[in-house]
Amino acid sequence: MHKILLILTLFFLPSALADWHSGTIDIIAIGYDGKTIAISQLNSTRNNCTCYPTWPNRYCLDRSRDSFKEEYALILSAKARNKSLNININETSCKVIAIYEN
Repeated sequence: MHKILLILTLFFLPSALADWHSGTIDIIAIGYDGKTIAISQLNSTRNNCTCYPTWPNRYCLDRSRDSFKEEYALILSAKARNKSLNININETSCKVIAIYEN
């Protein structure tokens, strides 16, 4: 019984709710709180993100990550050069988990 519960728990962990999204950066915005960096990709159809409820169609960088500055720099660079990014987000909150340039 304990093994079944463990397997079910692992199956439903939040990391299992992550997926990759590819495209050029459409918008980079700083939230009204002065802390949140929110982004959107061209052709993204998300409208249920919870990381910054004011903009439910945008992904958010996670300031608690050690790589926050590097992720922000990569996004700014890709936007300036019109390069496509692959962004892995938590599908519930839309917080960025990983990112790389194509």
